[in-house]
Amino acid sequence: MEQLKLAYDLHLWLRRVSWGLLAIAGAGIYLIPGGFPPRAWILLFTVIPQLAKLWALRGPAIMLPVALLALQSLTWLIAWGLFLGACIVIIRLWRQGQHERKEFEADLQEAHNDISEEQEALPWSPLPLPARQKPPLVLTNSLEKEQQAPTHPWQRQLSLHLNVGVGWDVGTTRKHKPNEDSLVAFEGTCIYNGELLPFGLFVVADGMGGYAHGQDASYLAVQTVLQSLLPNIVGSEEMTDDILIDVLVESVKQANLGVLQRSQEVNAEMGATITAALVMDKTAFVVNVGDSRTYHYRECEGLSQVTRDHSHVARLVAAGQIARDDIYTHPNRNQVYRGLGAESRVKVDRFSVPLRANDCLLLCSDGLWEMVRDPEIEKTLKEMGNNPSQASKALVRAALKGGGLDNISVIVVHVAPTTV
Repeated sequence: MEQLKLAYDLHLWLRRVSWGLLAIAGAGIYLIPGGFPPRAWILLFTVIPQLAKLWALRGPAIMLPVALLALQSLTWLIAWGLFLGACIVIIRLWRQGQHERKEFEADLQEAHNDISEEQEALPWSPLPLPARQKPPLVLTNSLEKEQQAPTHPWQRQLSLHLNVGVGWDVGTTRKHKPNEDSLVAFEGTCIYNGELLPFGLFVVADGMGGYAHGQDASYLAVQTVLQSLLPNIVGSEEMTDDILIDVLVESVKQANLGVLQRSQEVNAEMGATITAALVMDKTAFVVNVGDSRTYHYRECEGLSQVTRDHSHVARLVAAGQIARDDIYTHPNRNQVYRGLGAESRVKVDRFSVPLRANDCLLLCSDGLWEMVRDPEIEKTLKEMGNNPSQASKALVRAALKGGGLDNISVIVVHVAPTTV
C-alpha cells in the first residue's frame, strides 16, 4: 500500500491512468449486466421465493440454472465490491495528497517569511575584495633578494594532494530526456597566506523546471560560480579563510541572480539546487542551497553530512514529526523551500571542514542520496575512497540499481598525502 501511495504521488500519468481505468471499469460493470442493480440480482431474488414451486415442477433439473444464476450474481457482487474498494483507495490517496500539499504550502510560506525577515535584517552588499597594491621599491643585496623570494610549490613540501573522480548519469527512468544536473571539478593554483598553493573547486547543481529549463538552470548556475569565483581567487594577491568563504558565498548569490534573470527572459519557471566545495590547503569551504549534498568521510569517524537540506521533509525530521529514514519515501521529499532563481536574494549556508590525509569529500545531487542510503555510501568510500574514479562509478551504479528515478551527479575528492 505504501509503495502504491508513493508511486501515485510521484507520477501524474499514473494518477490519470488510474482515474481513466476506474471510469472504464465503472462503465463496464454498469452497462454489461444491464444497469444497477444487475439483472442477475433481480432475477435471483425473484427465483429464490419460487424455488419450492420450481422444484416441484422440474425437480433437480432446476438446480443447475439456479446455481449458474447465483454464480453470475456473485461475480457481479465481487466486481462491484472491487470497484467501490478501488474508488475508496484512490479518493483516499487524493485527499491525503491534497492535505499534504496544503501542509507543504504552509511550511513553504513559513520558510519564505523566515527568509524574508533574515534578508531584511541583513541587507546584501557586494563583497569587497582585497585591493592590489604594488610593494614599495626597496634596494636590497642579492642575498636578501634570494631570502625574500616567494615560496614556489616545488620548494616546499605540500601537505595535501587531491585525487578526483566524477560520475554523471541521466538515470533509468529518464533515458530519453536531458540530464538536468550539471557539475564541475576544477583545480588550479593561487596565493594563499603568502604562499603559492594548489586549490580545488567542486560544484554540483540540480536543475528544476523540467527538461531544457532545468538543464539550462543548472548549467548557468555552475558557469556563474566559476566565472564569479575564479577571477577573485586567482586575481587577488592575498587570500584568507574569511575572504575565501565570502567569495564562495558571493559566487552562489551571483548564480541565483543569473538563474532568476534567465527565467524572466524565457518567461518560464526554472531554478536549481547547488552545493560547492572550495578546497584550499587543509580546509574545505562548503556552501549549499537546496537539497544537493556534500558529505565528509574520515576512516576513524565515518560518514557525516556537511550540508543541511532545505526541503520540506528535512524540516519534518528536524521537528521530530517523521523519522530520518522516512525522507526516502515521503511523497514531498523532492520539494525544496530554498533554491536558486526563486527570489532576488537567497540565503546560502556555509561550512568549514578541516581535512586530513585520506579524507574524502562527496558532492552529489538527490539522484544519488535518495537511491543510495548513507551506510552504503560510507561502505563505498571506505572500500574505494582512495580511488575516486572507481568510487564515483560504483556510487552511480548503486543509484541505478536502487531505481535510478532521477539524474545522478557525483564528485568524489580524495585527500592524499604527498611530498615534493
